Amino acid sequence: MTRRLLAAALICAATVATPACSSIPDAPRVVGEDYPGTCMPAELTWPTDFLESLPGESSAVGGSIVGLRLEYRDSRWAWRLRSVSAQRDAFGESVADRTSGQESIVDVRTLELLATREVELTEAEQRTDAIGASEAAQLSGEGWPSPLIVDMARVMQGEESVWRITLCDTEANELSVITRP
Repeated sequence: MTRRLLAAALICAATVATPACSSIPDAPRVVGEDYPGTCMPAELTWPTDFLESLPGESSAVGGSIVGLRLEYRDSRWAWRLRSVSAQRDAFGESVADRTSGQESIVDVRTLELLATREVELTEAEQRTDAIGASEAAQLSGEGWPSPLIVDMARVMQGEESVWRITLCDTEANELSVITRP
């Protein structure tokens, strides 16, 4: 019993001391509303380059990626990532909660974790009937130098969950929206 209390106290202390647990502002209401006249940061990691590998390599992602958005805040470009949470209780046991998710802000170039928080996933984000984020990105047509994926969100279309993908023509700075299963 004493070991469990000590473990719980240590976990709480470590969580409070972690800088990546800083508060995350809400996402802009509209994709691109915060961009400084362009949708193309000088240096960035393109979604088709990191969506497949990031879930296994970064604490910014708990499990499967279910959303991302390119944002510009406080003179800094960042990716907002939403993922299924790989939650564990205070004793390290896996918690099976389909609504549990993780939202993280990462640097666009290095993918360094800047902040993270737990979130509740939407109905569409909880569903597994759509293809994964990496495959959806590949099917979007994203490619250098244009178009660039600036938003991917799982949304309901009828009874199915689909990917709503916003692309930016980096030369004209114009947004377009497509959907993928």
